[in-house]
Amino acid sequence: MKLLFPVFAAMALAACSSKVDFEIDNPTATPLAISIDGKDLPVAPNASRPVSLAPGEHTLHTQRLGDVRFIVYVDSRGGLINPTLSEYVTAREIYVTGEDKLKNFGASGLGIEIGGVAFKGPFDKFHGLFIDKTWNFGVREPFPQEQIVAHVDSSGGKISTKIFTAPDFITYVEEGMGEPGAFKREQPAGYVAPVYTLEPAPATLPALDPAFEAHAGPLRDLYTRWLKASTAAEQKALRKEDFQASMAFTQATATLGSKLPVAANQAYNDFVTVRSTEMARSAVVLP
Repeated sequence: MKLLFPVFAAMALAACSSKVDFEIDNPTATPLAISIDGKDLPVAPNASRPVSLAPGEHTLHTQRLGDVRFIVYVDSRGGLINPTLSEYVTAREIYVTGEDKLKNFGASGLGIEIGGVAFKGPFDKFHGLFIDKTWNFGVREPFPQEQIVAHVDSSGGKISTKIFTAPDFITYVEEGMGEPGAFKREQPAGYVAPVYTLEPAPATLPALDPAFEAHAGPLRDLYTRWLKASTAAEQKALRKEDFQASMAFTQATATLGSKLPVAANQAYNDFVTVRSTEMARSAVVLP
């Protein structure tokens, strides 16, 4: 059981900055040569380095990826830059003030697969160039056994998240199970890193049934402009415009699905999901 200790804490004021904070990570055994906007930012083996990027368009270069154009979005959460396109996993842990509080937290997460081996639990897997930050503890930070916090709500606990490299995640699970070497018993070759290709943001959104498409024009236009928004001011203005356009689209299509086949409704869900996911990212690779 991991413990949570509430204490009173003073609040600190932080300086405001429009830049977005990232961590360039190199989980490999060889040095990583990388530059952003012509500035060399080498990363040692099995190490990372921070970088702050202004909203707008940038160019990343590595020998493997070549030149990659991407946009950073203002007021976003930042995260990990993954130039080796390696696999990372986020895992969630429950911290409680006492064992009796565990009942307030149900099981969550369907699990993932790594190297053909299933891992059931509150885990998510990523391999993109940009991985948005959803974690409390970074790649090089362990899950602590105890946390001290300023406030605990009536649940008596909180859920914290850590991001792992795939090999470190395997070790984490094996240690938690008390079964070192369990992965290798399933996969005698051990963990073999897959080779992924760069995945840019989709240039266009998924197709819709004509009944839905009749109302989708403003959202498609906003998405196209979002992929070209090169200043913080443009990005902020588009966010405001997008809220109104999204509300209008939802209202206009609310009752249409009941008269359409399942495939049309699934296409609608795909359209909404892809669009909301891409426009919520801290950075996107340009198509």
